[in-house]
Amino acid sequence: MKRFLLLLLLMVAAITVVSPCHAAEIDPILLNEPNPYVFGCRNDVFIELTQQPYLSKVASGRTAADYFIYFRAKILFLVEGSWNGIDKSSFEIKHTTADGHHTYYPLDYAVTMIANLKDGWHTFAEPYDFTDLRNTNLIFDVVPYSYEGWSFVFRPTERGSATPYCEIEIPLKVR
Repeated sequence: MKRFLLLLLLMVAAITVVSPCHAAEIDPILLNEPNPYVFGCRNDVFIELTQQPYLSKVASGRTAADYFIYFRAKILFLVEGSWNGIDKSSFEIKHTTADGHHTYYPLDYAVTMIANLKDGWHTFAEPYDFTDLRNTNLIFDVVPYSYEGWSFVFRPTERGSATPYCEIEIPLKVR
């Protein structure tokens, strides 16, 4: 009987052995805490820059007229309702020279969509619904070869609408 109880106790101990639990890596965009890489728009649309922007002549197999600034981001959509996609005008790069002159560069939509499709990610034409979290490539064709003075302007706008939901300007450290 003692042997049976000992064996039973060992079996129970073996089944309930405490082992360290490794929590899945939680995306910073989902955490409710200050994060220097996550920027919010009216507490409904958030963007997280997941890659440091870089200058390149080539992106996604395409050659820039001058240079590309390329980076990746995640967009968290918490607007109650849905949007008919997000307009390409929602994304813009701003370059500020030493004398304070601003030049704006629109998203290179074609190269951005090629990169997103190659990665198996959504296009901007697909509807956004409450609680969407999406990865996206963002590629801009820019003129100056400069690592300084860049910022990313995010004005989430529903496709077919002329009014941005809000506006965020994010300083960039381009490499």
